Amino acid sequence: MLRQIKKSRSGASMLQSAPIVLLLLFAFAPYKLLACGSTAQQFWSYTLEADKSKLESFLREQSCASEAEYSPVEAEPYIALVLINAIDAGVSRETVELVFKRYNCASTVRNRSAYRKIVDFLGEERFSEICDLQTLRRMYVVRADGGANVQSEPNKQADKVGVVAEGALVKNGKIDGDWILVETYSGTGYMHSSTLRPYYLED
Repeated sequence: MLRQIKKSRSGASMLQSAPIVLLLLFAFAPYKLLACGSTAQQFWSYTLEADKSKLESFLREQSCASEAEYSPVEAEPYIALVLINAIDAGVSRETVELVFKRYNCASTVRNRSAYRKIVDFLGEERFSEICDLQTLRRMYVVRADGGANVQSEPNKQADKVGVVAEGALVKNGKIDGDWILVETYSGTGYMHSSTLRPYYLED
């Protein structure tokens, strides 16, 4: 009986201490384990970071978010701010260029202060090589609530190639009547124009 009481008290003590142990684990866990949210969340946390080494390290790792989770509408304003921050902090040109090449630059083009800063840093010629407006004009963002279907042919009765999430970026659009042939993370196929909006909104 005494053993059972001791065992019961021991179990209760372990249960009481469990939340503390978990809190300690999370508090001292490597940042990588906590950072793998959306691309927007990751870059947002570095918009005010002034430490050069931290920025350099983060930008070299870039993002752990998959293409399916990348929403340019949400993420790119933060990416532009972090790149400005990195330039001010003295991060290398090579590192800034790595990120700028990976993430499309329409948001930066629309943000005049970011545009000027990055153009001055990379140079007009290099900026134009990476930030190709012709490519941007063929990009679209999924606007349909809950995502949209990708069809094998430009009609609703065609086989479904896949589904693309709302806010996702699709590329190399070619207009075919009310449909647009695009490349997506679910495969290449047709999406109805009502489910998409242009990625690059020109003045």
